[in-house]
Amino acid sequence: MALGDRHPPRFHFADAYLRISLLDVVPRGGAPRYEIFKFIDGLQERPNTPGDFVEYDVSRRELQVKLIGGYAVSYWVDEPAKIVMIANVEAAN
Repeated sequence: MALGDRHPPRFHFADAYLRISLLDVVPRGGAPRYEIFKFIDGLQERPNTPGDFVEYDVSRRELQVKLIGGYAVSYWVDEPAKIVMIANVEAAN
């Protein structure tokens, strides 16, 4: 920490990755966009945050699904690589 810094650097357990095409689904502004990205950012520090329910992808991988502002964010954690993969963002119905 450099002299004069107010806050120490944040420790991230994991990096979060998502396909750039998922950005087309996320609202371009407003509260839902803020809440979605705040949640994804939080996954970097707390990757084992449980979703609201679980789904399975075609390879039978368990996906946590979190409902945020009318959207469903699906994700899984690769613990050995310390990566959180955002598998999908879609409008919740």
